[in-house]
Amino acid sequence: MPKSYSLEEVKQRIIDVLRQSDSGLSGIEIAERTGINRVTITKYLNILEAMGIIKRKSVGPVNIWYIQHGIDISSKDLLELQQIYMDALFAYEEDRARTILLNAIYSNIDPILLMSDVVIPTVNTAKELYIRGRMNTMDVTHLTNLAIESLDLIKFNSARVEVKKDAYAVFISMYERGREVTDMKAASVAFYIRGWSTFLLGNIASEAGLFLDIDLVRFINKIWRDKGRGMSILYVSATKDELPRLNELVRSVKENLERSILVMVGGGRVLEDRDRDRDKGKDRGDGEGKGIGEGLSVSASDTFPYPYIDYYTTDIVKAIEWAEKMYRSLKF
Repeated sequence: MPKSYSLEEVKQRIIDVLRQSDSGLSGIEIAERTGINRVTITKYLNILEAMGIIKRKSVGPVNIWYIQHGIDISSKDLLELQQIYMDALFAYEEDRARTILLNAIYSNIDPILLMSDVVIPTVNTAKELYIRGRMNTMDVTHLTNLAIESLDLIKFNSARVEVKKDAYAVFISMYERGREVTDMKAASVAFYIRGWSTFLLGNIASEAGLFLDIDLVRFINKIWRDKGRGMSILYVSATKDELPRLNELVRSVKENLERSILVMVGGGRVLEDRDRDRDKGKDRGDGEGKGIGEGLSVSASDTFPYPYIDYYTTDIVKAIEWAEKMYRSLKF
């Protein structure tokens, strides 16, 4: 019986052998070097080509396969990488943007840093240009959609750590304007890569009516049904203005759940909040436990006026660190 392979296993074998060849390899050569039969390797070569990971060129009757690097990122730091990715996305060069991210992933750049330091800053720049009247609604919407596709690319091409036992994370957005889906999406991808079971519900601002808390309780209890005790986190993307209402929603949810849940509020760089605070002379810069603004993180132990929210951060990396610290504190 032929051996069964997973896409991830075959993908990694193909990439490993193609990396060692500057001129590319034929399907027969790839089959020989990977130890996978020719019929199977041909199927996966076509899949990887459709995913944009590898390319082919015809040399007479033979297909030569290779990794299209397109741009050398080996000597570039994350800031430079963000600039070339932004240039590609702003020019609507989707294939080039995809190649840049794939090269970064296969160069072993942390995929979570790719999201927090490359993709999200690009979206934030677009939003800032929109606020200043230098980008219209169609432009910023299209660019945001391209960025979301980039997040999916990172999710399905990054190595996932071993799935954590009974670790669940639910993601929602409370933004009234609905443009901050990238923050929530990036957080869900980061948690997924780090082995959490993730549930992405999307923007529920328009559903924030009388029965929203009941619906959330039912959904979370459904996740828990027949599961172990574990750790459950509700991750909410929200602006500062939405925190009072969110705090009341969380209070009701926590009081009616079958067991406890931790609530984290996040979301990249909230430009409107930052600019408003700066105009009022309240810009606090980076720091811990000093309030709500760009680059801040506060927990229940800090002075924070929303007691039902366990943690607030504008940094995806800190969100993961806090969640995993809470998870490690459990006794399985």
